[in-house]
Amino acid sequence: MIEGNDNVSLTRRSLILSGGGIGIFGLLGTRLYHLQVRRAEDYSALSENNRFNYNIIVPSRGRILDRGGNVLALNRQDYRVELIAEQVKDIDLTLSKIAEVITLSDPTRERIRKDIKKHAKFVPVLVEDHLSWEDFSALNIRAPEIPGVVPKVGEGRAYPYNGVFCHVLGEVGKAKPSDVENDKDPLLRQPTFRIGQSGVEKGAEQRLRGKAGRLKVEVNAVGRIVREWPEANNRAKAGADVYLTIDAPLQEHAAEQFGEDSGGTVVIDVQTGEVRTLLSMPFYDGNRMVSGISSEELAVMNSDPKTPFNNKAVRGVYPPASTFKMVVMLAALETGLVNPEERVICTGHTKVGNKKFHCWRRRGHGPVNLVQSLQYSCDVYYYEMAHRIGIDTVHDVAVRLGLGQSYDLGIQSRASGLIPNRAWKQKNRRDGWWRLGDSINAFIGQGYVLSTPLQLAVMTARLANGQQAIRPHVIIGENIPEFADMNFDPAHLDIVRESMRQVCMVPGGTAYRDLPLGPSGVDMAGKTGTGQVTGISASERATGVVHNRDKEWRFRDHSIFVGFAPFESPRFAVGTIVEHGGSGSGRAADISRALLQKSLELDGLIVPPPAEESPKEPGGTL
Repeated sequence: MIEGNDNVSLTRRSLILSGGGIGIFGLLGTRLYHLQVRRAEDYSALSENNRFNYNIIVPSRGRILDRGGNVLALNRQDYRVELIAEQVKDIDLTLSKIAEVITLSDPTRERIRKDIKKHAKFVPVLVEDHLSWEDFSALNIRAPEIPGVVPKVGEGRAYPYNGVFCHVLGEVGKAKPSDVENDKDPLLRQPTFRIGQSGVEKGAEQRLRGKAGRLKVEVNAVGRIVREWPEANNRAKAGADVYLTIDAPLQEHAAEQFGEDSGGTVVIDVQTGEVRTLLSMPFYDGNRMVSGISSEELAVMNSDPKTPFNNKAVRGVYPPASTFKMVVMLAALETGLVNPEERVICTGHTKVGNKKFHCWRRRGHGPVNLVQSLQYSCDVYYYEMAHRIGIDTVHDVAVRLGLGQSYDLGIQSRASGLIPNRAWKQKNRRDGWWRLGDSINAFIGQGYVLSTPLQLAVMTARLANGQQAIRPHVIIGENIPEFADMNFDPAHLDIVRESMRQVCMVPGGTAYRDLPLGPSGVDMAGKTGTGQVTGISASERATGVVHNRDKEWRFRDHSIFVGFAPFESPRFAVGTIVEHGGSGSGRAADISRALLQKSLELDGLIVPPPAEESPKEPGGTL
């Protein structure tokens, strides 16, 4: 009996265990069927995604060219070296070996170490870019004995004209954290990608940047690339070329005219508003900024009193001095408060209360009419206008002529200058009352009045145009709004322009040269200005004003000139300021004259003078 019961218990236990096993295997089979059959396509896609990744392909940046197709900014082969950390046993030793070939500063070494910690060991880290061919070649030779070092050839930005266009073009650099935050383009997260930092490079960034491509790559279980799978429809799209209105030969000519002087000049087409030259001096080499400039070099440039980083053409603000007299003249004519033939007697000064306001000519000009007041640049005549015309009227005319405004040229930084009026002084000065003395200073372009070379060129272009309020632009292809009408009396504009012609073409004019433009004798018109940097003391008045050449450079007056040509059918206007260059009849007038002549030559409006023949060698034959 006992034996039989044991057999029954064993059989029952076996059945239970067998049933449980069959149930478990059934569940496993069902699960396997679900995963391998019913979900096969889903997991196949997941497996494919784990197997393949997509890498960003950086597009070529668009070029920047001048109006004639001369390339101002382009892409060149950029030699760089990268480091793969997983192939390196001792990072410091490897960096020391690299430093035997190329210079690696302590900050660069620290940056490399940080980059290695941030990325997987098999991800290449940039060591240095913008290498010379000699350094790159030397690294290639030494690469087999320095494990982990990978010399590579990529693209880098280059500026063939070095610094002549630096303030217009700007330069490229690494994206800042704020750039990455505000722009979701994945290109900005690429360690070797560069974006515009200033100038046209920044203003036209979206056009120049292009569109990223994707490269399909096969990776192993740890994410290492084992194969590339290029796809035609995922290629990068290069950035668009950007053409400027600037004329490269004219820009170079302007730099030659300035030489070692500091300042800015702008040449504008008076019909279209195209900026033909926009130069700030001194300039710097944009290639050095892209390739990397040492902190020592940067400190020297930042401490230079001539401020090479400041774009003086659009950001430098200066008193316009006597070039502002055309504004006052036009305001006086428009209000009807002056008869052009009326003469004002200049004795050399005007007295307001117990204060004397002097003319630049100590002994005075005698009786002068409206046209002569500009030709001789008589200050006393404009002191008289201050008694007749309110500052608000002059302010309104100045704004209509383009002063006191900033212009978006697509190069970012710019200044609006200052054209004061009563409301401005009430808001911005503790003594808010506008006084007669304020008008006297303002009417000769001193006191609170400030302008930039660009604004002075715009003012002159509008006077030359006569009817339309032209607006300057630098980038070809932008939508330029239709120019507004200025609504000045044409007869009044004719008087102002004739006065400017006499400044340049009639003896006694402050910019008179017995030399018309070009062999055919084209007349020009203009106005000189001398922007005071320091006041003239009473003792100087008594003993004689110290000449600019005898002063320290930073205390000398600014030399200013505005002009247009040809006089009969105006085409180009110029505004030039030479910092601490002395009288406006000197450096600024000579530079402006040369630029107007070159502009007309380049556009075929005048014939250039014949080139001087080189002397023949004695006994030579043709």
